[in-house]
This record gives sequence, C-alpha cells and structure tokens, in this order.
Amino acid sequence: MAERPLDSWLRERMQAVGLSSWQALQARAGISRRALDQVRQGQWGSLRLEQLQKLAAALEWELGSLLGGGDPSPRGSNTAEAIFSLLQPLLTSYPTVREIARRKPDWPAQNVTALFRSLDALLQQWGYEAIGSPLESVPFDPQLHQPDQPDIRPGDPVYIRFVGYRRKDYILCPAKVSRSLPGGLS
Repeated sequence: MAERPLDSWLRERMQAVGLSSWQALQARAGISRRALDQVRQGQWGSLRLEQLQKLAAALEWELGSLLGGGDPSPRGSNTAEAIFSLLQPLLTSYPTVREIARRKPDWPAQNVTALFRSLDALLQQWGYEAIGSPLESVPFDPQLHQPDQPDIRPGDPVYIRFVGYRRKDYILCPAKVSRSLPGGLS
C-alpha cells in the first residue's frame, strides 16, 4: 500500500509506545480503519473529537501534540494557538448562530448547532474562554472588544455581535461589538 502523508511521524510515535502495526494502533485506539486512514492522510476535519482523543491517548500524546504533528516539546504548546487561528472564523461565528437559533426556534439553522457540540469540549480542553455571550449588552472595554464604529468610547453600552476568546490573561481575539443588535433581534 502507498505511503500516506503522515505515515512516517505516526510510525515513529507508534514505535516509541510499542505498537508494531496499523492494526495494533487501530485496536488500541478503538477507532475504525477508515478513521485511521483519514488520520494518515491528514484529514482531521472528518473525524469526531472523541476519535481524535482516543487516538491521542493510544499514542500517549496530548490532543494538541497529535494535531500539531506530534511535537510534545514545550514549543508544541503553541500548537493550540496555531489551530485556533485556523478555526477562528468558525469559533467566533458559532456562538452567535447558536444564540440566534435559541431565540428564533423556527430559524432554518436550528439543527445546525448540533453539528458543533464538539467545539465546546475542544475549547474547554484547550483552556479557552469566550469573551462575552452573543447579543449580550456590556460596557465597551477596548482591551476585550473590537468596535464596529471608531467613535465608541470605553464604558459605552454595546452588544456583543461575535464573541472573542481568551486563554487566561492572553486575548486570542477580541469580541466584536456594536451599538445595536442585528436587524430583527431584540
């Protein structure tokens, strides 16, 4: 069978943890052959978080090390930030879509939010915390918020249009705020 893009670094880790074959890795991780093939191709997005967690555990890696190409060194701790930057558009939009679906149950996207349940678990595992809640009214804080108008001043009442994210005291991206709610919402 042809060599897949991630085979060499996976084999190296498998040897380090005493696994001699793809079948042994599949059995230890408790994942399907198809899921393992997707990992070997680097197609992470088609797997559930639970499958990735099982594979990481079988390889005795943190999930971030698995997703970051298997770098468990201290510099590998930046892996989560790199992955976050790739997921940022989805992560900042998802809470707003979820809140709109909650407020407007007849909205066609109501069922879409179920597709993103694993994001909450992933964010929690990474230690990321949302800045604000979608459509929440808060006083403007330039350290935490990105205004949609340049004349918004600290303390002005604003609505969170799209949440931001922080990890402890480090702001990964500020919450996007506006003086008004999107049309049709109150």
